[in-house]
Amino acid sequence: MFEECAFIAVTTTDLAQAKQFWVTLLGFAIVREDENYLMVDAGGVRLCFDLPNGGDHQRPGSDPVIGLKVKDLEAALETLSNRGIVAVGGPFDDHHGRWAKVLDPDGRAVILTERG
Repeated sequence: MFEECAFIAVTTTDLAQAKQFWVTLLGFAIVREDENYLMVDAGGVRLCFDLPNGGDHQRPGSDPVIGLKVKDLEAALETLSNRGIVAVGGPFDDHHGRWAKVLDPDGRAVILTERG
């Protein structure tokens, strides 16, 4: 019945900041955008950032945590640090593997997990 994930929608207060973080700093390609939303391809998953609208998009930060796989966690953290994004947690090495946490402009957790 279902063929693939169409998108995951998250709420942001500032589309320009979301674009700066997800496109400029993390390097994800824009799928589409207008004055009310930004959709990026985050490693094969489409993330759609929408402004609060009182309907489906209530308030920023109430959305899910976003997890991204990286080939080399230390290299990824160094690259992000050079772009002004510093891990707020980790790197950790536990039963989940090697991982670290950064925050997007709305304070949403983005978990980077080393591919194992």
